[in-house]
Amino acid sequence: MTTKAWSIIDQLAQDKLHEARENVYLANQALQKVAAQKLQLFEMLNDYQSRLNKSQETKHSIDEHVSYRHFIKQVQDLIEVIEKEEHQAELRLQSEEDKLINALKEKKKTEFLIERESSLTIKRNQVLEQKRFDELGISRFNHR
Repeated sequence: MTTKAWSIIDQLAQDKLHEARENVYLANQALQKVAAQKLQLFEMLNDYQSRLNKSQETKHSIDEHVSYRHFIKQVQDLIEVIEKEEHQAELRLQSEEDKLINALKEKKKTEFLIERESSLTIKRNQVLEQKRFDELGISRFNHR
């Protein structure tokens, strides 16, 4: 292959590697966002559970207790949803990391192939140069 072809292949591998790194970054950001939302929900749940406990210690209306319990149930439902989203985000991150590993392997392959081609070209040129020197030496010897 020509040097231009190898540089195109190398650039393609570099582009895929860059894209894979960007996708891992984005998947990681999404996972962190979901984890932060989950944490907020747990904090909210704890807050309202403590409010419910405090309200049960004092005399309040049944509607107020029901209201706290209903809100706590809604937060628990949201936590279930966010945990599913977190699991999906973790799967996406794992998938993107696997793609990054494959892109790194491909980049290393192209680097190896370019290096091997360069080495073979140098060796081929050395053999040709030596052959020319030998021919030159023989022709000078024969002209004496």
